[in-house]
Amino acid sequence: MALPALIPGGSKAVADLETLSEHAAEFAGAAIAENTRLAYRKAFRTFTTWCGETGFGPMPAAPMTVGLYLAHLATAGRTVSTMEQALAALAFVHRQAGEGFDTKHPAIANTFAGIKRTIGTAKMGKAPLVADDIRAMLATVPSSTVAGLRDRALILLGFASALRRSELMGLDLARIGTGTGYIELTSQGILVHLVRSKTDQEGQGQMVGVARGRNMATCPVRAVQAWMQASAASAGAPLFRSVNRHGRAGAGRLSDRAAVDMLKRVAAAAGIDPDRVAGHSLRSGHATTAAQAGAAEDTIQRQLRHKKADTTRGYIRRATVFDGSSSAALGL
Repeated sequence: MALPALIPGGSKAVADLETLSEHAAEFAGAAIAENTRLAYRKAFRTFTTWCGETGFGPMPAAPMTVGLYLAHLATAGRTVSTMEQALAALAFVHRQAGEGFDTKHPAIANTFAGIKRTIGTAKMGKAPLVADDIRAMLATVPSSTVAGLRDRALILLGFASALRRSELMGLDLARIGTGTGYIELTSQGILVHLVRSKTDQEGQGQMVGVARGRNMATCPVRAVQAWMQASAASAGAPLFRSVNRHGRAGAGRLSDRAAVDMLKRVAAAAGIDPDRVAGHSLRSGHATTAAQAGAAEDTIQRQLRHKKADTTRGYIRRATVFDGSSSAALGL
């Protein structure tokens, strides 16, 4: 952060202001979630690479440059959601640098509107992993190995809790950990305490309940307890950790990427197309399965912690598309 040109008070005042400047920069960086920050960084790096190849200036970016970049992304087969993220990243970086960035400028807005009319805005989402998929996947995961117990716990807790991937992988065994939250075992099930999440950036805290399952083989609580016993971790350790080839659980937190790779591998073993599976598939699968089972929309919304009902409806639309369909009245 740039310091003011004139600073009265001598060298101590300068040093104090430099310290405050560093803190201010840290707080400004914490205004958005870590995953969002990483995504913006990647998107801006891609933009600057393109600028370097074409000779345009990336900072501040002229509206015409941004419009041409959007056209480049469209012709390269990128989705509208990718372009939306690129615009959001450019806007964020420019604001942080004190530069203006007007997405309503005709060179940007008209180009983007034309792209959306040409290629459409429908998102090709990943497939939800519903209850039948979960059972099929678990049938391929052994309960006799430490790695298998971890994978079973991760799949079942992720599905039952409907946590976001970053929230799930950021859980600790106790409050003294450094992750995004921690778990508490109760007589009713698992109480997940989230210290901070995507919809709670100010850290007010959220709680998510995971009830005990009816079947021992698919109970998320029993699965987590079995993994905790097998991994023998200390209280403040990450809940999900790496397992070495000797079957010993390590101290380091399992990465998001490793968790997704595991889901894809287990899905493939169960005959499910791994290309349609992502970390989000457990969360969307929870919403889909709950809707198919007749759970009320507001109940699903509370579990997913969506602020808007429309967001929840987007998750469960696939599950309810045949409800009340007039095609059933055609007598075919």
